[in-house]
Formats: sequence, structure tokens, C-alpha cells
Amino acid sequence: MESKIASVGLIAKEMRLQRGLTLEEVAERSGCTPGFLSQVERNKAVPSISLLYSLAKALDTQVTQFFPEPIKAAKIVRHQSRDSFHFEGSPTHYSLLTSKFPHSGIDGFLLNVIPAHKALPTDEHRAHEGEEFYYVLKGVVRFWLEEESYDLYQGDSIHFRSNVPHRLENLSDDLSEIFSIINPAIF
Repeated sequence: MESKIASVGLIAKEMRLQRGLTLEEVAERSGCTPGFLSQVERNKAVPSISLLYSLAKALDTQVTQFFPEPIKAAKIVRHQSRDSFHFEGSPTHYSLLTSKFPHSGIDGFLLNVIPAHKALPTDEHRAHEGEEFYYVLKGVVRFWLEEESYDLYQGDSIHFRSNVPHRLENLSDDLSEIFSIINPAIF
């Protein structure tokens, strides 16, 4: 069952105003531009998961505050009962493949990414602590690590430290499907 998360920007703006913070202060604390944060707050741009994590830290809250309900714990994640979500306008749909339990160290996802030419603009390169692994199941995906780009095809994989500024985009005309593991866990 997929949840559509349409109010991330509205929630972030509401939290920012409650804390008496300016757009510029939150943008600086979270590592994005005030212009991009303004677009996020008005649902004109889509934040990445790592930007949400940075926004939560900048607003002194948990990333789960941006979600309509907590992701439930499970030992086995069945295909038909995966927790799936996407942010309205985002090119990426996330299906959580891993369970939540105390001190969990990784998150595993199945990502379905719509073609870049059909998507709203996303945020600039993101960087955060940890490491990431991606394996392309279907399509052609471009990974940007700083200023270098790598085109990955079905069966290709990439593994990198998350503190390197990065982003991805689907170069295909159809949906791309990617298996991903992120450490540390963000959900």
C-alpha cells in the first residue's frame, strides 16, 4: 500500500514558523538554498530523503514528523505488505524492504524512478554521513558524485560514501527500478 506524502513542505513551513526561524536560517542549517527551500514549502519542488533528514535536524525534530504515520516494524517484509511512499511531484517512489527494530543500521529500498524529463526539479547534490549502495534492476540511471557522472545500466551497481555530494536521475524513457541500501538507517 503506497502513501502519497503531499504536505512535506507545509509541515516544514509550519514547524519553521512555530520555531520563529526565517527561511534563510533553516536553509543554511539544512544545507540548501533559501530559494529551493521556498519552493519545497510551496510544493513547487521535491526534497530528497537526505534533505528531509537535514531539515529535521535544522528544525530540531525527527524525520518521521514529515510522514503521515510511522513505518511499522516487521521481521519479514512480504511483497504485498511493503510500506511504500513518495513525495508529491517526486520522481522517486520508495518501497521499504527492511524491518525496523531498535538500533537498526541499514535501510533497504526498492526505488522506482520516473524519467527525468517528466519530473519536477529536485534539490541539488546532497551529502550526509554514511554510505549508499545501488543496483540497477531496470533502465538507465545517471549518478552524480560531485561533478562526475556515471551512467549505470541494468545489472550495474555503485557504492559510495554519502558524504560525497550526490544525486541520481533516470535517463530512460520508462520507469527505472533500483535496489538500494543506505547506512545508517534514516527511517
